[in-house]
Amino acid sequence: MKTLSTLYLMAILAAASLEAATVSRSTARSLRTRAAAHKPGANRQLFVAPNIDHVFPYFLVSNTWNTTLYLTNLEDREIKVYCEFVNANGEELPLQFDFSANAEDRTAYTESIIPAFATGSFYTVSTAATSTTGWAYCATDPKTDRFSGYAVVKNTASNGALREFITNLQPDEEPIFSVPFTDAAAGRTALVLVNNSLDEESTLAIFALDSDGKPAGNGTITLKPSNLRTLVLNEAFKDLKSGTIRVVHVEGTKYVGGMALRTNTSGYTVFTPLTPKEAPPAPPQE
Repeated sequence: MKTLSTLYLMAILAAASLEAATVSRSTARSLRTRAAAHKPGANRQLFVAPNIDHVFPYFLVSNTWNTTLYLTNLEDREIKVYCEFVNANGEELPLQFDFSANAEDRTAYTESIIPAFATGSFYTVSTAATSTTGWAYCATDPKTDRFSGYAVVKNTASNGALREFITNLQPDEEPIFSVPFTDAAAGRTALVLVNNSLDEESTLAIFALDSDGKPAGNGTITLKPSNLRTLVLNEAFKDLKSGTIRVVHVEGTKYVGGMALRTNTSGYTVFTPLTPKEAPPAPPQE
C-alpha cells in the first residue's frame, strides 16, 4: 500500500511539474453554444456534476489596470481551456497579453493547455491611458472537462501603490440573486450585470430592501446580447443607507449573472451573487 501511495504521489507531482501554456486561438469561434454541454465524455463515470461556471463578469485594462486570469484544471489529465474576451457593448475585445509577441499582436480568443491538477495564468498588457471594461467567457471543448479559476484585477497608482480585487469564475445562469449594499456614506457600490447570451436580450427587475427587509425602491434594466452594464447603487437608490439588492429575471434569456463591486479608501471588495440553490439531480439508479 505504501508503494502504491508513493507511486501515485509521484505521478501527481510529475503531472504538476509540466508547465501550462497559453496562446492566441487561431479560430474566432465562440464557445457560447449550449448544445451537448453536459453529456458524459468517453471513459467517464456515468454521473458527473455538470461544469456550469464559465463567466468572469468584470475586468479592467489600461496602463494602470491589468487583469490576470488563473485557470485551474480539476481533471487528472491535461485539458484545454478556451477563453473569449468581450467589451461592454458585446463586441469582441482584442487585447495584448503577456504571451503576445508585440503590442500589435492582439487577440480576443485564447487557448490554454493545462496539465492535470495544475493552474495556468496569463495577464493583460496595455499602455492606454483610458481604461477598457470587459468580461470573459471560458470553457473547455468538450464542456465536460472540469476546471475553475479566478480573475485578479490590479490597479497601480501613480505613487506605485497597488490595490486589487478578485472575482471567481461564475455560472452562465444566475436568474435570481442578491448582493449586499453596505454603508453608502463610506463608499460606492456598483452592481455589475452581464448577459452572456450570443443572440437574446434579457430584462431584469432590481429590488432594493433596507436593513429591516422593507422595500426601498425598484427598477428594471434590459441587457442586450453579450452586453455588460454597471449600475451605481448609491445613485440609483439615493435614500438607501445599507441593505440588500435583489435581481430577478423577468423575460428573455436566463444566461445572465453579476456581482457587486464596492470601492472606498481601503480598496475594493467584490460581493459575488447569493443564489437560492436547487438540489442536485439524483444519480442514475442501477
